[in-house]
This record gives sequence, C-alpha cells and structure tokens, in this order.
Amino acid sequence: MPKWFQMPEVGAGKKRLILTKNIYQIFGEVPVRVIAFFVALTVFVKSKDRREFAKNFYESLGKKHPLISAFYMFVNYANSLVDKFISCLGRLNPDNFILPEEEIPQGTFFITTHVGNVEVLRTLFQSDKFTNPKRVNVFLQGNACEIFNNFLKTLEIKLDIEVFPVEEISADTSILISERLKSGELVFMAGDRVSAQNENKTYTVDFFGKKAEFPLGTLKFALMMDAPVSFIVCVKEGKNYKVFTQKFVSESETRSEKLKLLQEAYLKFLKQYVSKYPLQFYNFGG
Repeated sequence: MPKWFQMPEVGAGKKRLILTKNIYQIFGEVPVRVIAFFVALTVFVKSKDRREFAKNFYESLGKKHPLISAFYMFVNYANSLVDKFISCLGRLNPDNFILPEEEIPQGTFFITTHVGNVEVLRTLFQSDKFTNPKRVNVFLQGNACEIFNNFLKTLEIKLDIEVFPVEEISADTSILISERLKSGELVFMAGDRVSAQNENKTYTVDFFGKKAEFPLGTLKFALMMDAPVSFIVCVKEGKNYKVFTQKFVSESETRSEKLKLLQEAYLKFLKQYVSKYPLQFYNFGG
C-alpha cells in the first residue's frame, strides 16, 4: 500500500478551484455539492489504493460494512472540501461553530489531525467571535501550499493567513514562527501525516491493531517554539462544526521526556476522536 504522499493528487488545482468559485457565485451551494458528490463517486471507483486503504481501516474498527463506510467517508470528505472552499470565501457562518467552554488562548501552537475539517477554522479565528483576531499561520505540503496560496490571491476578501510549505522549514522559519507566537498569532501543523521529504523521521505505534508511522518533526517543532501547545479537531455534526481542544501539559524538564509524553498524549487524543468520528478521518494513505 503506497503512502498518502505517493498517491497522485485528485480534485485539486488552481483552475478547478476558480471554476468551482465561479459556479458557486453564479448558481449557489447546491450545484457545488452535487458536483462534489460525483467527484467523490468517481474517485472512489477509480482509485483502488485509496478505496482499499479506507476499506481496510474500517475493517480494523470492526465495521460490518467497511466498503459502504469507506464510500460515506469519501462523500464526507468531498463535502468538507466544499465547506473549506466556502470558508475561504467568507460565507461560512461563524455562528455554526460550537466552541469549547475553555477559551482558546492566543499564541498557541495547534497540532492538528485529519479528523474532521480543521481548515475551516482559519476564517473563524479572524471573525467577530474573537475579540482580538490574529494572523493564522498554516503549514501544508508544498504542492498544496502553492495551490492554496494562488487561490487566496483570486479572492475578493483578504484573509490574514500565511501558508508555509512543511518541507522547507529553516532556521529563519523557526525564528519567524516563534516571534509570531509570542505576539499572539496562531500556528497550525498536522501531526498525523508523514512528509515525503522526511519519511525516515518518524515514530511507529500501534494504531487500531496495525503499525502506523507518525511524523516526529511536527512534535519537535512545536516543543522548540516554547509556546503553549494544544491538540485540536473540528468535526461536523449536522449543520454545525464542533471544536474540541486539549492542552498539552508536561512538568518534565528534559526535551526527550517531553517529546515522549507529547507523542503519547497526541496519539491518545487522535484515537479518541477517530473512534468517535470514524467517517470523518480523512487520512487516505498508509
């Protein structure tokens, strides 16, 4: 089974995004969701690797009809892309978000997951729901970073978002992100996908009965920033998005022990929400 980054990109690209934007602005949301459904169906039928990975995953969770569950997940994923797209246009209602009781502190390094749709939070954090909105800094895979940045340039509204390629983190990037965290900005980086450029810098764990690799780089980078670290998911329930966060707390003074505890805490958090929302776990690779 190939890893997620070895699979060809589908359903993305600047031209497709612009075409989707034009359809949405002329005809509204319903046609976009209909198109998304048929794209999901096509990918499900044609992409054997993704289909088999999803089917095997739901089998490991004990689902009675793993192939049907896999199809539902593909459709959910397509709709999450539509929501992400609408959020970039500023059309996703902030009142549809159910936030955790505890206040989300500024200057936090969020380690994200591929459960749900955390990307829609980019615009929420800059809405009136937050009294002092700050710039959002996001790390993505290089090709996705380029596509997203190019798409942002076509929008009528200007979002205070900066996107960095995860493969190109340098000393200068570290200093910049550290300074931005200290000024109260937010940082988002996924902790459950291995980078194509750092395939060997991983740790291996048991994940629902199977061996799985997770990136060490995200966790090390988070600790290096010397800022508050939290885990976050944003899942859809009906028409609403529900946000769950968990702050990482460690009294250990050694970097190696903190890293070990961070690995354990993140994995426990990820498993908790994968178990609760399995049809919204959008990780398509091994």
